[in-house]
Amino acid sequence: MIPQRVKLSGFLSYKDEQEIRFDGSPLWMLSGTNGSGKSSIFDAVTYALFGHHRGGSQSASELINKESTTLAVEFDFTVERQLYRVKRTVRRQKNDKVASTQQVMKLVAPAVAGTGGEEAWEAIPDTNYKAKFDAWVKDKIGLDYETFTSSVLLLQGKSEKLLDSTPSGRAGVLARIVDLERFQKLHGKADEKRKALKAQLEGIANQLEGTRNVTDEELAAAEAKIAEADEARTIAQHRIDTLVSLELQARGWDAAQKKLGNARAKLASAEGVLKHAVAIETEYHRLRELRDVLPAVTTIVTERGRISESERKTEKLRNEHELRTDDRRQAENKLDLARKKRLALKKTLDEDEARHAGLNARLRELAGVLEKVKQAEDAEAEVKRLEAELKPLPTDPDSAVRKLQQEQERLGLLAQHIGLLNRLHEDRSELVKAVAAETHAKTEEARLKAEGLKAKEEFTALEAQAKAAREDRAAKDQAAAEARALARQAKELADEFTHLTGEKSCRACGQPLTEAHFANEKKKRDLDAKAADRKLKDLTEAAAKARTLEEQLSAKETADRDRLGKLREDFRDATGAVKQAAQDFKRLAESCRQTYFQLPQEYKDRVGPTEPSDWVKVTYPDRRDVATLSEEAKQIETVKRKLRVAQDEAKKVGELRAKLESARERFERARQSLPKGDPAAVREEFVSKQAEEKGVAAAIAAGKKTIAATDTEVDRGVAAQNTIDLDLTRIAGELNKEEASRRQSAESVERAKRALPVAWQKPAETAGFNERSRWQDEFEALTAKGTEKKFTDLQAARGGLDSLRAEIKQFEEEASAFPEEARRNPDEVRAEIAAARKTADDRNKDLIDARGQKRVLDDYRQQRGALNEQYKAVDADHNRHKLLAELLGRDRLQRFLVRKAETQIVDYANAVLDRLSGGQLFLRLVGTDDGSTEKALELECSNRVTGGAPINVAFLSGSQRFRVAVALALGIGQYASKQHRPIESVIIDEGFGCLDRAGRQVMIQELQNLRGHLHCILLVSHQEEFADAFPDGYRFELQDGATQVSRFVR
Repeated sequence: MIPQRVKLSGFLSYKDEQEIRFDGSPLWMLSGTNGSGKSSIFDAVTYALFGHHRGGSQSASELINKESTTLAVEFDFTVERQLYRVKRTVRRQKNDKVASTQQVMKLVAPAVAGTGGEEAWEAIPDTNYKAKFDAWVKDKIGLDYETFTSSVLLLQGKSEKLLDSTPSGRAGVLARIVDLERFQKLHGKADEKRKALKAQLEGIANQLEGTRNVTDEELAAAEAKIAEADEARTIAQHRIDTLVSLELQARGWDAAQKKLGNARAKLASAEGVLKHAVAIETEYHRLRELRDVLPAVTTIVTERGRISESERKTEKLRNEHELRTDDRRQAENKLDLARKKRLALKKTLDEDEARHAGLNARLRELAGVLEKVKQAEDAEAEVKRLEAELKPLPTDPDSAVRKLQQEQERLGLLAQHIGLLNRLHEDRSELVKAVAAETHAKTEEARLKAEGLKAKEEFTALEAQAKAAREDRAAKDQAAAEARALARQAKELADEFTHLTGEKSCRACGQPLTEAHFANEKKKRDLDAKAADRKLKDLTEAAAKARTLEEQLSAKETADRDRLGKLREDFRDATGAVKQAAQDFKRLAESCRQTYFQLPQEYKDRVGPTEPSDWVKVTYPDRRDVATLSEEAKQIETVKRKLRVAQDEAKKVGELRAKLESARERFERARQSLPKGDPAAVREEFVSKQAEEKGVAAAIAAGKKTIAATDTEVDRGVAAQNTIDLDLTRIAGELNKEEASRRQSAESVERAKRALPVAWQKPAETAGFNERSRWQDEFEALTAKGTEKKFTDLQAARGGLDSLRAEIKQFEEEASAFPEEARRNPDEVRAEIAAARKTADDRNKDLIDARGQKRVLDDYRQQRGALNEQYKAVDADHNRHKLLAELLGRDRLQRFLVRKAETQIVDYANAVLDRLSGGQLFLRLVGTDDGSTEKALELECSNRVTGGAPINVAFLSGSQRFRVAVALALGIGQYASKQHRPIESVIIDEGFGCLDRAGRQVMIQELQNLRGHLHCILLVSHQEEFADAFPDGYRFELQDGATQVSRFVR
């Protein structure tokens, strides 16, 4: 990631929009006083990328400028040669909440220089959602906020954040730089697959263990059971078929019996109906009569009630109409009186307003005259006040200002060069120490070389002696072993000869074994055994002496070898010290030379008329010279304060004199513009007219208020009159409506009377709701008794007796045609069928069970075969993933990548640290043999100058820790720049103040040297001496409480 541009507005102290570009140079300096907003740039960068700032990830509203309601941040950077832009906005809402947006865009068509074209940006899809935005940043940048601020951005006051982290925390940073997450994910997937396959394998094994192994005998027994169950089911099914046929015949016989019974019941019923024929016919005729007249009677009774109700309403409406007519006459009288009153009030108001206008005109004239009088009096008072202020001030303050300015310029020039003189003194002092160190190192190198050559000669001779002793000891051990074997053989021969019994010839020579030969041979063998023992003893003692000598020479050889190795190491250290001292001499001499050329000619002449050839012999400036000049330069602040006081005093005198001259001119003009006469009389007339105007104004206000009240009264009268008119119109309409209703009801009564039979017309005229209800109840009672059905049955009975008797005879013949076994209740046959079906179901269930058992046995065989094949395939896949997970795990590939990365980073960091510390400090990894990747970059620091055991980086001094932190960050940057996702940038926010002058110069040179290694280096410092060493950058200043940024090029 390479920063290209930052644009922000409404962000912290950046009230107005500011843009900072980092293209055109790999090294940029951001300078300015403390609190000018330099570090806020990187708050904007981290907030744009990660939604974090130095205050954390919450309280985004605190980032909004106090005089703004919205902040906007844009950060442009390149990744893999593609330019991207991330943008965030935060808007403060009324309910103290905030609304934020985010978006990532990429450049698709860069503008063509000189053509006025615009850059074309394309939004990355879905990055306006926070989760998608964060995922994109994680994928493209490969770092989170903690990693970014530990390796790329060294925050102000937190530059040693990576050093202060735990080894596990540094391991997390290193893992993200190496992008170990890719391999961790691969390992996770492989291990999850391995675990799943292992679980699957165990499941298959459990299934195999729980799956039954079926034999051929079990299969044959199952097939025999199936045949037996099938035969039993066939017999049961035949019994069901027989009973079903019988049940069908029984149902036919039962149906014939029911038809016969129904026919006989119908014949009895018809004969009973004929007995009540007269009563049925009478009730039927009454029912029809009531059905015909009841609708007309209902209409007559209902409409007659409506006419009575309408007459009552009409009487009530007529009374209401008379009352509202009286109200109308009273309202007209009140309205007329109110209108006359309003007319009189308006006439009085017009007269008061005319009088008020005349008074106001006169008051304006008098106010103009009084204003001129006041101006003249104010001008006269201002002249007197300014003359009093000028009286105690000096008459010529400019001469004092000029003297103090000259003194300030002189001390400013001195303060500008005191730093160079101090640097020259410090470098020259260090140079003297470096010459002494080089002389001492060369002497030590020569001594160690001579001592080493002598020790090597002695060791060569001793090595030859030890080799000869080892060869001699080996030869004597061999001779002693041979003698031991011969002695054992001679003893065995002697012992063997003493145990010969019954032998006739000698085994050694083959001669007859006589007594004399036996004695001679035994004596000879005893002598040979004793001679072999003596020889073995002599050779064993010689071998022991040779072994003792070898051990002594070997021990001395080991000691001399260790001593020679120690001398070699000391010689290498001495040679390194000589080289380091030579490098220090060269570096310090060059630094003195560079400082000399930066001095003005006055101080060059004090150092020497020409450039010194030997800086060790130079005496100016010494510590006393630097101290004296420093004390003198410190007086510049006092002179500046005096100059500011004098300038303020001179400015005040000038301003007062200009104000006095202006006040005198104003007084003269005001005095000449005054009218003739006494100003007191004008004031009295003004007061009188003003009081009169207030009284008229109060009368006008009261009149307007009374008119408004009268207008309201008129409006209420008009409204009341309108309301009464509406009520009268409504009452007239309702009266007409009721008249029409009565007329319509009377017509309905006449039509209903004409529709009634003559016999019913007279009763209907006098009938009321009671009579109508009695007739309705009679009609409903006849209907409920089924009068119509009885009449219908009566008609049917009169014509159907003969047919019923014929049906009865036919049904008797059909019943006699069924066989005897079928003449029974069908339910009994169905019960037998159910029992037979149950028996068949049992036999069928036995068959199904037998077949199921056979199918289970077949399934067991198939399952075991399939499980065996599946077990082989899963076992092979499990072994592959087990090996893959092991290779990708923390103890293999991940450990290799972490150890390789931290080794290279420390090598890069040591190369930088060697230059930053003048060859004094170097880093060393500890615990790298540990197979765990949970810890990384466990560092110790050694000091070549002071020597001693290395110490943990946590116990270094402040300046040493800063050098180590910068070196480590630059080392990480150099390493990451060669990875698949290069960082290619480093940002250092302050921290240079802990370095001394020489350290800062070395730091400057090292940062300049890194231009070729990193694409973008951003530095922040409030120290002008440090910032002036870099040609490209931006200056930050606070103007009216807001940060303003300006570009500088040196």
